[in-house]
Amino acid sequence: MIQRHQLGNVPPKPHTAFYGSDEKLLMEQCVTRRGFEGPFSVLYFKIPPTDEFAVDSMNIPGFCPIELVEHQPLHRRHVRTQDIEPGGDFLTGRHTLMVNADIHIGLCKPTQPPKHFFSNGDGDECYFINSGSGFVESLYGILPFREHDYLLIPKSTPYRIHFEGNQGTMLIFEGRGGAVGIPKEFRNEWGQITMYAPYTHRDFRLPERLLTYDKQLHGDPPYLQVTKLGDELSTHKYDHWPYELEGWDGFVYPVAFNIHDYQPKAGLVHLPPTTHITFSGPNFVICSFVPRMVDFHEKAIPCPYGHASVDMDEILYYVAGNFTSRKGIDSESISLHPQAIPHGPHPGTYERSIGVKKTSELAVMMDCYKPLRLTKFASGIEQKDYHLTWVK
Repeated sequence: MIQRHQLGNVPPKPHTAFYGSDEKLLMEQCVTRRGFEGPFSVLYFKIPPTDEFAVDSMNIPGFCPIELVEHQPLHRRHVRTQDIEPGGDFLTGRHTLMVNADIHIGLCKPTQPPKHFFSNGDGDECYFINSGSGFVESLYGILPFREHDYLLIPKSTPYRIHFEGNQGTMLIFEGRGGAVGIPKEFRNEWGQITMYAPYTHRDFRLPERLLTYDKQLHGDPPYLQVTKLGDELSTHKYDHWPYELEGWDGFVYPVAFNIHDYQPKAGLVHLPPTTHITFSGPNFVICSFVPRMVDFHEKAIPCPYGHASVDMDEILYYVAGNFTSRKGIDSESISLHPQAIPHGPHPGTYERSIGVKKTSELAVMMDCYKPLRLTKFASGIEQKDYHLTWVK
């Protein structure tokens, strides 16, 4: 939901008769958010997407259904996603790690080409591509991506993710109950991204061309789409390939944004993490920590100060660089600092940061209001004594 975009052919006015190149009437479909009060796109199908001939159930262990730990003592945690064995495709390789009512957090390390299209009816998805490059096939067209891109996939968008060489690593945020996108404070009253936002319209990449059927890429019928709603998966089978459009226009479609295009801010003294907000959703924010100059007061302490964020849980996904406030943390680690207990830099890191002029860290942070619960899968790759590493 960045700006109006169009691919292919659309009629001069919506909701009017529009015929394709074969002179057959096209089926108009309006994809709307918040009923009819939010952003929308209007799509023109060559064959209506409503004629699936069979619907069945499906399970993907570790993703759907979700199994939560029975007991979760309150302390700081370290989930070692680098220990996850690669496997599956962009969908069957997904593992859910932490959840609350507003957001699910997962990880995927695919090693296989994508098989079925997937449509998440539970919410918008925000992927962070830690490694790999490729392209997204969606109902809205082809969207290339590269390493360290964010991918925003709107709710109920049929899509597949292709990796070059069938290898990559993705962090996944699944928002629940509302759109994930640009915070309202970064837009002016006309909807344009402001000059004081940490990015511009030019930084976002949009679908480049429409999907067209390719037998080698898409196979033979029946065509199966996996749909998620209420954390249950269903499969919908079609005799025809259901994603071919004459054209579409609107504000709802996937986009890509690279974390290195984020424009960080620095202050006289240390600024709070909210300075690094990139995207927001209902009751959570996603932040980007990128290499940058740090605080320039002569007595500044660049290392993050200790704090008790008594209303929010915080996770950090470490990507690359020197993590000045942590020890024992590597690339692909996820730290969880829950509300109700204080957290801060590891012993010694606070003092060592004095005089530092810049930081090389690259990380993704998510803050949310409701406490996060671990899944049994996440518990199996947790460093159990992490909460004791503050003891000298």
